[in-house]
Amino acid sequence: MSLLQLANKALWFCSAALLFLLASCGTSTEFYRTVEDNISKGEYREAIQEVRSNRSAYGDKSTVLFLLDMGLLFHYAGEPDSSTKYFFAAEKEIEDLYTKSISLAVLSFVLNDNVLPYEGEDFEKVLINVFLALNYAEKGMMEDALVEARKVDLKLRQYVREYEGKNKYQEDAFIRYIAGAMYETEGEINDAFISYRKAYEAYLVYEREYGTPTPSFLLDDLVRTATLMSFTEEAELYASLGGKPYDQENRTMGSILVIAYAGKGPIKEEIRPTVTIPDTAGILHTFQVALPRFVPRYHGERQYVVTAVSASDSVRGRTEIAENVTAIASQSLDDRLALVYLKSGGRAVLKFLAAEKAKSEISEDSDSKARNFLASLAIDLVVGATEQADTRTWRTLPAEFQLARLNLPPGTYTLNIASSDNLYALSDVDVSVQPGKTSFVVVDDVR
Repeated sequence: MSLLQLANKALWFCSAALLFLLASCGTSTEFYRTVEDNISKGEYREAIQEVRSNRSAYGDKSTVLFLLDMGLLFHYAGEPDSSTKYFFAAEKEIEDLYTKSISLAVLSFVLNDNVLPYEGEDFEKVLINVFLALNYAEKGMMEDALVEARKVDLKLRQYVREYEGKNKYQEDAFIRYIAGAMYETEGEINDAFISYRKAYEAYLVYEREYGTPTPSFLLDDLVRTATLMSFTEEAELYASLGGKPYDQENRTMGSILVIAYAGKGPIKEEIRPTVTIPDTAGILHTFQVALPRFVPRYHGERQYVVTAVSASDSVRGRTEIAENVTAIASQSLDDRLALVYLKSGGRAVLKFLAAEKAKSEISEDSDSKARNFLASLAIDLVVGATEQADTRTWRTLPAEFQLARLNLPPGTYTLNIASSDNLYALSDVDVSVQPGKTSFVVVDDVR
């Protein structure tokens, strides 16, 4: 084989590897700039059209991401039926992918995870049911909403089993609280109390793991529902922790629960830590592996002032962080990072051993140093080119869920909501408050 032929062969190997990678890559993110600009302006129909027009940019292996984006954009647009349709389709696609092709799984071990269809991070799968619950709540279908809330619990239990209890994202305090409000509005006070209590216990973990403290009004909810159920000890306990005493004369009161989506959710980037392994001669070889990590795009700089005005009353409140999606995303990825390291490290070892074997065979077949150098270079380039992290993620998510709860006498209220940075204001909306019921109001400020 001539030097020119060997160089051409090296070039062919590199080109083939790179072409394969291009064919197996996930979502192209260029069009997201327009989508995110539309979202930040509240132009959700335009964002939906942009995603539809760029369906091919997702590729065949990111169908789940396309469905998730469509489901969430319709949710933002206040079209729960269309949103639910896409979220159900995404959930079915994820279930179908659960039993992946063995050949693709093997290929991902040798090449990278981009050859696999994207099935979502654990927290993304959970949020599907969170948004489905909110879709049903928006339509007043509390029973269906509670079914979705219970699905969250089932998924999280499954993850605990898969991680043998070593993962930190074992409870979702936000959906526990939302479920409590739903149970209460349905008159199921005992179930409401249980959900609020589980939310409180989960928020103790949230504060430790994600820096998210318990919303101040949750203790009031616990005292109220415990009192209504005549759970005297529990009512006294939560009152001693800061909950306001509850007078049963106020049981005709209703409430408005404002759910605010704040900021852009995190995205993934690739990092390349080094791995060192010895060869058969005991010589250490150090090389890089590719891993994903989440990068925040919002840093919690705003809250929302909520004002409810009726003919005879005016009540003001302020939202509090109820779920830091960015922090949970990072922790959820960390939960499985050991598995990612194991897989990436194992993949690196396989590639290293294969490369060393290929180089030794070339050396045996050729006595030319130039030929050996070019062939070894080609192999190293192929190995390096095929090591890529999977940076696909659900980019249209908010960074935070915030909550504000206003307890009010029955009546019709004009609701005004404004951000603390004065860059967002919800047009005044009329909200009906009924005795013992909770009215859910969603605010989208994903910028």
